[in-house]
Amino acid sequence: MAILAEIRKQTWLLIVVIGIAMVAFLAGDLFSENSVLKRAFTGDPNEIGSVNGNSITLGEYVNAQNRLSSQGASINQVSQQVWNALVSQKLIKERAESAGITASDEEVWNFMAQRYGMTSGEELKTQVGMIKTQAQQGASGAAEAYQNFLADFENARPELLYQKYLDLVMMGVAVTNEEAKLQQIGNIQNANIEYAFISYDDLKKKYNVKVTDDEINAYVKKYPKKYEKQAMVDLSYVYFAAQPSKADEDATLAGINKFLSKSVNVDQVNNITDTIEAFSSAINDSVYVTKHSDRPFMSQYVTKKQIEAATQLPQEYRDFLLSGQVGQVGGPFKTGNAYQLIKVSKTKAISDSISSSHILISYAGSQIAQNNPSITRTREQAKVLADSIFNMAKSTPANFTNLVSTYSDDAGSKAKNGSIGWTSRNAQNIEPQYLQSIVEAPKGNISLAESKVGFHIIRVDEIKTEPGYLIANIFKDIKPSQGTSDKNHSDAIKFAQDVTGKSLNEFANIAQKRNFNYNTADNVERYSPMPILDPASGISNEKDDEILKWAFSKKTEVGNSFLFTTSNEDQIIVYLSAKTPKGLASAKSVRAEIEPIILQQKLADEVNKKLGANPSVDAFVSNFGAQKGTSNTTFGSAQLIGKGQEPKVAGAAFGLKPNSTSKAIAGKAGVYIVKTISVDAAPKVEDATFLVDQLNNTQSQKVGQQLLPSMIGAANIEDFRVERLDR
Repeated sequence: MAILAEIRKQTWLLIVVIGIAMVAFLAGDLFSENSVLKRAFTGDPNEIGSVNGNSITLGEYVNAQNRLSSQGASINQVSQQVWNALVSQKLIKERAESAGITASDEEVWNFMAQRYGMTSGEELKTQVGMIKTQAQQGASGAAEAYQNFLADFENARPELLYQKYLDLVMMGVAVTNEEAKLQQIGNIQNANIEYAFISYDDLKKKYNVKVTDDEINAYVKKYPKKYEKQAMVDLSYVYFAAQPSKADEDATLAGINKFLSKSVNVDQVNNITDTIEAFSSAINDSVYVTKHSDRPFMSQYVTKKQIEAATQLPQEYRDFLLSGQVGQVGGPFKTGNAYQLIKVSKTKAISDSISSSHILISYAGSQIAQNNPSITRTREQAKVLADSIFNMAKSTPANFTNLVSTYSDDAGSKAKNGSIGWTSRNAQNIEPQYLQSIVEAPKGNISLAESKVGFHIIRVDEIKTEPGYLIANIFKDIKPSQGTSDKNHSDAIKFAQDVTGKSLNEFANIAQKRNFNYNTADNVERYSPMPILDPASGISNEKDDEILKWAFSKKTEVGNSFLFTTSNEDQIIVYLSAKTPKGLASAKSVRAEIEPIILQQKLADEVNKKLGANPSVDAFVSNFGAQKGTSNTTFGSAQLIGKGQEPKVAGAAFGLKPNSTSKAIAGKAGVYIVKTISVDAAPKVEDATFLVDQLNNTQSQKVGQQLLPSMIGAANIEDFRVERLDR
């Protein structure tokens, strides 16, 4: 009680204690990862973007990234591909819901079945059920195929919704017979004109016209939707490629020469003596190569025909292989960035020509699908179907011909029960992946291969043999030594230190004075799919994501530089030369596109100033040395005799009264002054139904190509990836 009484006397102390506790609680929340207060100010960390208020979550973004990351694309390429797909899916779902469009599971199954070349969703369910069972039993590749199918099924729903929405929009795209009549009149009604023309190049010699940044900015503001850009950076960089020196190459040559004779290596530290037999004396060549070569032993036999056809190899290399006997060693030969010794190891009869049959399962985007629009399945769908057919063919080989007639997308071989006839080992007119599957396979073998035309289920039908030779190779790659790598790294570090705090001009000048590899990359977005470094440099783009993450960081300021090292020890020093926030494009970034447009109009204005209020064709000729000519043209074609298509000139020709003259017109190739002599009477077109289908097809094609991009352009899209993922 005494304590309570004391507390009542010291109420202010209680308030202070409670206040401190509350501040501590709030501070703790503020600095926690899932802080309510923090989220109120910085947003939900699990939301990395939104489309018209619909969230794109971190989970769905990462899951989609994981599905695509195994396909060989760079991190940035995958990131942008995933982002574009998610934005499209959100928009499609929103538009479909507003139009009352739905897609049931049954519709999705049937939609996918068509892509797989099946007659119904039930047939597809049966096939997928088989793959699922195989996956549960641990069959090779089945688990991956099943997971690919599940991901594909998830993506198919928005595709089907979009197709339904597109069909709905297409119902409102129809060209009437009256519209077709107007088009036909425009195609055949002639305007007869007199004109004078001068090229822009000739006018630029007369007028020193310049386009200022202010003029470009004003043009950009007139078309804000067209020129709204994401945040961008300009980068300058110097790279030090990890390349071997002449001393490194000489050391490699000396090292491989040791295998031409017996040698003894003494490890004095561990007191070990190792005797290495000469390559020619080796009993087991595969073991010898595995122990001493920088590259694995290749167990494929080759024929002399293949050796003769290998024109990419040095002539002396081929000469030795064609004349060498079993056990002989040739070389060393320099091929690419390596030296090698070659030994004729063994000989045996091998297949020289192979007769085979196949079932081709193609997919949209593959070479064969370009000539067959009915092939709409994705690569993942094609893989699932091919795996299923392969398993059926392996389990029941006698059913191969029936599978060909049911599934194959190769119309030519399909008519011959899948046969592609005889193929030589060194054939150049067949997909290399296909050839690799048959050259070493026994008669009756059934295999699965993928090429640029799709997936092949292949059966070897007959084999003709020739003498084959097993070639054992000892490779020694010509690589930078540790000393060379250290010097390369030292040079890079010294340069990085020397340019710290320097201006862009100083950065470039220092690099150029020292003959270093200097280049730039301008207007680069955070998730740009294009490589930052010039591909000609030979340096991989593995560091692109790290470089852009650094460049877009709030901590990185213009004028900062940083050293990046690739996995093979290439050194890249990147300098941040400019940072442009999201908004209207800067004059610098769009000058190449907009400058010619403004310049051409300014040159036309100069002509108008000179010719005054009453221009004439003859005055244009006499004042500017313009070329004079006559032509007829139609509104539809806008073609001028000898000048090609000039829509503005054709528009003026039909817009002027007879014997009237235009002001200067900024055409495609130069400036025109046009005088309309006459316009033929509009022809009477009774029927233009023959044009209706053509115009409808053109309109439908335009809508199909532009609908989704226009939806994206009109949407309110928020991209928080830099803020949420690069922290």
